[in-house]
Amino acid sequence: MKGDLLLRGFLWELGAFLLLGAMARAAEPRVEAFGQVEWRAVFQGVEHTSVVLTEPRPMRAQVLRVRLETPGLSMVATPDNGEAPGETTGQRTTSFLKAQACQAAINAAPFDLVSSLEGKPLDISGLQISGGKVVSPDNGYPALLFLKDGRARIQRQPFPGPDILEAVSGFQIVLWEGKTVATDVKLHPRTGAGVSADGRTLWLLVVDGRQAGTSEGCTTVEMAGWLKVMGADSGINLDGGGTTTMVVAGKDGKPVVLNRPVHAGIPGMERPSGSHLGVRARALPAPESVR
Repeated sequence: MKGDLLLRGFLWELGAFLLLGAMARAAEPRVEAFGQVEWRAVFQGVEHTSVVLTEPRPMRAQVLRVRLETPGLSMVATPDNGEAPGETTGQRTTSFLKAQACQAAINAAPFDLVSSLEGKPLDISGLQISGGKVVSPDNGYPALLFLKDGRARIQRQPFPGPDILEAVSGFQIVLWEGKTVATDVKLHPRTGAGVSADGRTLWLLVVDGRQAGTSEGCTTVEMAGWLKVMGADSGINLDGGGTTTMVVAGKDGKPVVLNRPVHAGIPGMERPSGSHLGVRARALPAPESVR
């Protein structure tokens, strides 16, 4: 009798384990969708794609793939605000793109004060470097680094200070040496970045969230899987939530918001951020027929 009870208990636990595993697999997003996307060149060295998923929930993502060794291409992080209060001054991503003459931009590091107004003094959480100058000191967060040799790197401290041109911090590394190390399964709008093993290719990813039936957010585990299937070897979760925004310069030079930010719970409303990361790149060559 005791043996039968032990066997039944074992079988019940095994069945529960297999059921949970099946449920987890069923809940996995279509990772392969990110490996089969069609990229569209938007600037020299910069390509864009968008992904719409219905399983395991509605999600909309925007991705930029940046070839860092492209001639004329450079990165820029939000600079300090000089003698003004705080480390930086809050800007919407559209305003940052215009002010820094970028062709693409995303929100980047977390910061201290959420506001609907631009121009507020803000302090950044974690390392930020702009033009080789430290804007915000290291606080233990990992960071996305752009080095003097033209390559990018995601790493924890200690950071190679003299070799860094631009840097933005993030909450946690989600992908490391091709393996998912993320654990957060909460759903939020997300902003993330991935870097290839050779440091020459950068992926910038935003996923909208908090918009029922349209895009309900993703986990950092999902983010890691998507970055990996696109080719990244390492990945970092940057500031997200209502700050998540991706912008590119339109044909007329005016900013175009690619995703749907959700500041203050209002879909389509941008949030001023204390930290951004921008891409400066040359325009695509004109088609032969119009030269």
